[in-house]
Amino acid sequence: MFQNLHRSLAASQTLKIQCDVCDHFASLTAAEAKRVFGPDAKPADVRRRAKCKVCAASGRARVWI
Repeated sequence: MFQNLHRSLAASQTLKIQCDVCDHFASLTAAEAKRVFGPDAKPADVRRRAKCKVCAASGRARVWI
C-alpha cells in the first residue's frame, strides 16, 4: 500500500478504483486523484470516500496504483 497520495502517486501514474459490489472500474490521473481526495488522503480515506457512479455503493472499493 501507499502512505498518502502526495508521497506515492507520481504525476505519470494513475489511481485505480474498482467497486466491490458491481466491479465498475475507474482510473484517475494523479492530478485528478489529489484534487478529489486531497494530497494527504490515505488508502482508507480513498476507500471510505469513493462512491460508485454505476451502483452508488459507498466505501466498498479496491484501490491501487
